[in-house]
Amino acid sequence: MRVPLLEKILNYGGRVWWAPLITKEFKPFIYTGDRVLDIGAGGGWIGENVSKSRSASVTLLDVSDMNRTSFPLRLYDGKHMPFSDSFFDVSLLVFVLHHCEDQIQVLREAIRVSGKRIIIFEDTFRNPFEKFLCGLNDWIANSPFFLADPLKMNMPFHYRRVTEWEDIFKKFSLKMTFKKETKHFITRHVLFILEKQA
Repeated sequence: MRVPLLEKILNYGGRVWWAPLITKEFKPFIYTGDRVLDIGAGGGWIGENVSKSRSASVTLLDVSDMNRTSFPLRLYDGKHMPFSDSFFDVSLLVFVLHHCEDQIQVLREAIRVSGKRIIIFEDTFRNPFEKFLCGLNDWIANSPFFLADPLKMNMPFHYRRVTEWEDIFKKFSLKMTFKKETKHFITRHVLFILEKQA
């Protein structure tokens, strides 16, 4: 059930504040006309922002419908993305992988459907306290979604250290062309720009 006050909070936070703050970090790696898949699109604001600011063709994909934009959303089973190989130029995984029960399968599929690059933004940590802060921040940030519909948001809290992600990327033969560690409020974040190798 969508509660009007919560919807206002979600839309303001997502569209006006969060999406511009986050997309400015990776927009230089998306080019005019790129076909972009926003995996785990959530409210859809990241994809919406990318489409409008980069003139990209964006498709939203998620396992449940939390879309708050006018962009169409494709639903899938969380395992097999309903697109052919290299159908998109770019896949986005923006604060998504820690919500996934099987991160490796989601990443494998993102690589398969991407022709050029995969952009990953994730919460990360260096010690147990920072890992606790990741979970706390995640719960607070997603609480409006919980309140609107408690069953739609998966929260297994699967965070990884930066070095863990880098090892995984090597196993998939992905070339890391850019990495940036940042901190937003109480949580550490890391941005990876990954290129598929021929």
